[in-house]
Parts: sequence; C-alpha cells; structure tokens
Amino acid sequence: MSEPIPLFPVHRIDPEVFAEEQHRLFADRRLHIGRSDVVHAVVWVEWINSLTLPAPACHQGWSGLGSGGEITPARRAVTCRKCSRFLGEPDDPAQTTLFPLP
Repeated sequence: MSEPIPLFPVHRIDPEVFAEEQHRLFADRRLHIGRSDVVHAVVWVEWINSLTLPAPACHQGWSGLGSGGEITPARRAVTCRKCSRFLGEPDDPAQTTLFPLP
C-alpha cells in the first residue's frame, strides 16, 4: 500500500535557531500585528525550553509564533495606548478611545 499524500508539508523549526532569529529581528524594536498600523511595545515571553519569543506588552491577542509573518518588527514609536501605559509613557493622541477608561 502506498503512503498517503500529506495534507500539510512537514516543516520542522529548530526552536533555538528560531528564538535566536526572533531576538535578532526584534532587538530594540517594536512590533506590528498583521496589517495593523498600531505599534506595540515588545516583551519577551517564555516559549519552550526556557527560550523566549517577542509578544505585545499589552497582551493583544494574535495567532501563531511569528514564523508566518503574523508579527513584524517596527522602528516607529509605540502607538498602542495599553503598551504606552505599560511603559509609563503618555497616551498617543492619534489613537482614538473605543470607550472611556478610568
């Protein structure tokens, strides 16, 4: 009997190499999620084997590890209101409020 055709290509990622690449890409930078113009501050979150990956400081949700371009590095200043507050910076007046915050 022949082997079935795989539905998804097998692509293995070396965790250490991937984490190193992410650190190099996001060192001293901020990030965008998807096609959004909002710039988020970067925090490093534990992944596997004590390796870390970049994530938005505000914990904005997104799907993936970043290997498919879900997040991209940015050099612009942080525009996310929650990330700005996390960093102790004043709010960016360019970002509108969805609802009043205390």
